Order: sequence, then structure tokens, then C-alpha cells
Amino acid sequence: MKAIVFDLDGTLLDVRQGFYWQFQELTRIYDGAPIAREMINASAHGTTEQIVRSLVRNTKVPFDEILRTHQDIRLQSYDRFLRLYDGVDELLSILKRMDMRVAALTSGNNLTVGCLDRTNIRHHFDSIVTAEKVENPKPHPEGLHLIINELGITPEDVVVVGDTAVDILVGKNAGVGKTIGISHGFGNVDALFAAGADHVVHNVPSILDVIE
Repeated sequence: MKAIVFDLDGTLLDVRQGFYWQFQELTRIYDGAPIAREMINASAHGTTEQIVRSLVRNTKVPFDEILRTHQDIRLQSYDRFLRLYDGVDELLSILKRMDMRVAALTSGNNLTVGCLDRTNIRHHFDSIVTAEKVENPKPHPEGLHLIINELGITPEDVVVVGDTAVDILVGKNAGVGKTIGISHGFGNVDALFAAGADHVVHNVPSILDVIE
């Protein structure tokens, strides 16, 4: 394998507590009460705009205003809750010493990429593709193809790592060499295997055990 492509939220970035908080705050402001975590989970696999549209019921306020409010709340959530999962910086350093290219494919936007700066790991990445750079979000392989072309490798040389079935499916749809699910984010083991994950691990250091 020559490259490894990571999802970010829920895979390398531990955003669960802040993720729930930001949407509960947003719905408290615009709908009068915070939305249940179960409803957030059900909508958690699209782009940021898609998630906001599906969760906020208020149609009297312009959607652009709601998005701006969400952006402010999201930044507050990063200040309060954002952290790396244990072992992320160490893993990325090891991968670079192994001469593997490291990339990120996220359904988030530039705020998500900014989290790499906040956590001091952006320098490890050779390519980053956000939802803003593609017409077709995950599980469509467009974003993954962009990364593969930018790195000048073949799909068979790529490992995809993610915490949800959507991440596994985007790897399968692109024909990558291996897909690895990680269970500490927004997905679960059964869903990851059902999507076709070649391996499922429970923590970041264990990724090294199943790369080859």
C-alpha cells in the first residue's frame, strides 16, 4: 500500500460531544428546544448543510442566517470539546516514516480542515478533499478519485479508514485495495462489516496492525 485516506470527524478527530452540543444549541435557538441525540445520529452522515437542513424545523428564518449561526456555534464547540483520539499524532508520524502518503476525505468543509491546524496535525497530510470540492458527496467516489489522481497512484494502492458505513462504501465504490473501519466514532461494528470493511479496529494504534 502506498497511501492511506482518512475520514476526519469520528475517525481521527474526537468530535462526538461537540457534534451533539452544536446541533442541540442550534435547534434550541431556532426551534425552541434541543433536538434528541438519536435524531442527530440519524442525520449525521451527510454534508454539514444537509445535516442542518434536516434538523432545524424553523422555516421563518432565512437558511443562510441559520448556517451562519451554526458556523459560530461550531467554532465554539471546537474551543470547548475538540481533541484527537489517542495515538493519532504518533500514527501519522509512523506512516510518514513508512513513506506512505497520507490524505483526508471529509464530508465537512474548511472548518473541519481547520481542526487539523487546531490539533497540530495538518502537516502530515499530502492531500485533503472536503465536500466543497466535489459535486457528489460520499459514498460517491468522486472525492476519493480526486485524491488518487493528485497523489499519482492507483486505487489498488490505497487504504481507506473511516468510522461509518459511508466511509467504507466510498472506498468500495472507488475500488481501493483495503477498507478499515474504526468503531470509536459515529458508526458501529455491525454496520461497518455490513458495508464491506476488510477490517474493523477499536482504536487508532491498531490501524497499523491491519494496513498491509
